[in-house]
Amino acid sequence: MNLRLSLIGFLLALLALSHSGCFGDEPVQTHYGRVAPPNSQEFRWSDGGLPQIVDPAFAAAPPDTDLVRAIFEGLTDYDPRTLKPVPGVATRWESSRDGKVWTFYLREDARWSNGENVTAQDFINSWTRTVKLGDSAPHTELLRNIEGANNPASLPTQISKVESRTPAPPATPLPSPPKIEFGAEAVSDLVLRVRLERPDINFPSLVAHPVFRPIKVKDESKRIETTEVVSNGAFQLAGAENDRVMLRRAEHYWGKSDVQLDRVAFVDTKNAESALAAYRDGQVDAVTNAAFEPLAIKLLAPYKDFRRATYGAITYYSFNTTHEPFDDVRVREALAIAIDRERISLDGLGGVTQAAKKFLPDEMTESNRPVVGKSDLLERDVARAKELLAEAGFPDGQGFPRLKLLINRNEQQRLVAQSIAAMWKAALNVDTEIVIKNWDDYEAAIRAGNYDIVRRGLVMQTTDELTNMRMMFRRDEAALASFQTESTATADVSENPDEGRTSEDPIESEEQALRQLKAVPIYFASSYALVKPYVVGFDSNVLDAPSLKTVRIDTNWRAPQLARLGSPRDVQKSNR
Repeated sequence: MNLRLSLIGFLLALLALSHSGCFGDEPVQTHYGRVAPPNSQEFRWSDGGLPQIVDPAFAAAPPDTDLVRAIFEGLTDYDPRTLKPVPGVATRWESSRDGKVWTFYLREDARWSNGENVTAQDFINSWTRTVKLGDSAPHTELLRNIEGANNPASLPTQISKVESRTPAPPATPLPSPPKIEFGAEAVSDLVLRVRLERPDINFPSLVAHPVFRPIKVKDESKRIETTEVVSNGAFQLAGAENDRVMLRRAEHYWGKSDVQLDRVAFVDTKNAESALAAYRDGQVDAVTNAAFEPLAIKLLAPYKDFRRATYGAITYYSFNTTHEPFDDVRVREALAIAIDRERISLDGLGGVTQAAKKFLPDEMTESNRPVVGKSDLLERDVARAKELLAEAGFPDGQGFPRLKLLINRNEQQRLVAQSIAAMWKAALNVDTEIVIKNWDDYEAAIRAGNYDIVRRGLVMQTTDELTNMRMMFRRDEAALASFQTESTATADVSENPDEGRTSEDPIESEEQALRQLKAVPIYFASSYALVKPYVVGFDSNVLDAPSLKTVRIDTNWRAPQLARLGSPRDVQKSNR
């Protein structure tokens, strides 16, 4: 609390000083702090700390993922504005009619930083290694739709040449356990074919994620080269100091002529307070992933170099469908549309989140994916909620059991839970017991099925709809299936064997999620950034994944002529 008060006081002082020229003969400041373009193409970035991990398999979040995207390149990349997949190592791709087989054609001039060619087998070796790492790699789940990826112990060892895929059999064949064939095949050095378990029309978007980017893997080892980081991206590591990690433009990158920056410096500014001070003084060119307080956001909002964007991180409530009456979709829908999401975001959370009336942000909608219609959105409708609850056998909430809402110990989540519980009581006459547990106990309660509704959260790693839906619902479906199996094993099911069970298909689309309502979305997070006006091409997006390949410094940038205001009355007139 003292740190928070200190930060708020610091912000007030800084912003008061920066606005000190609003009266008298000084011009109004439209940008926060000092704005002086450097004379070189060096981008100084405060990204919430210093990168610690250079391995795509282990990069979990910024700044590690931002570093990986800069020094490694995948089959595809994201257009930083639209988030549509664009060519990376692959120049083009095509799919089978059913969307289960994808073929990627690699460019001939793709090179590692040591000058060697990037091949299809490099991707297979890297993906196989990641799958075998299992849960120790944070985003292995993203590869699970590739055939064979769910059986990592049976995957073949890594190989370095395409020709070695079919070695000659030994003179005396020995019996061996059958191998599960991995669904990634090097047709040739420049052609990679991938077979999926389930159709995915957005697979080229998925493989833009850092976990799919290749590394140099030794023939018989699972480790990345440690003597020197061999990479294949637009930048490569140039060195590290106590307060910064340096990158330089890669000499062997196929698109070197299109990369404008010569150097990138990840600068360690310790915390939000020092990040703001460094930005104000012109020591860094951009600040992202800083833990700004709501008051700081309001004070920074008027400046032109302050950005706010919807972030693909959702908070949602998931139902235990093995508990009555939550196995009834009418009950789930009634609870879902009794929630005033706008009020929660604006009032309860100070306007720093965005109300979620569906599971994916609008910014993730792609032209090749069905758009969820307005009629499908979870708008608040108390009258309809009451009708649904009455149809389910609980008119005016009569006979409805006291529901158990499980949340992890977090002050913000406690306030949200209390607000939602009050809405359910006022609209439906439903009582709620809010159960707050520390993280380990919270996870244990989920595994034991000891809840009716549980608070969940997901940071989306991709715009791929199938992957996001599977990550959102698969873990709870697996836990509930396990819990239900254990429960029915000891229960007498002869009287009513179907009681309490649901027959819905696994959720693999947003349309299914809104129809089945095994969970209800509450709100999306927001991301914030400060970016100097002379920085061009540093684009914000819903994945919070800017591309350094498109960034340049406009060394000729000059501030526009600002009006000079002579009195507070002039300021008021100018704001009308």
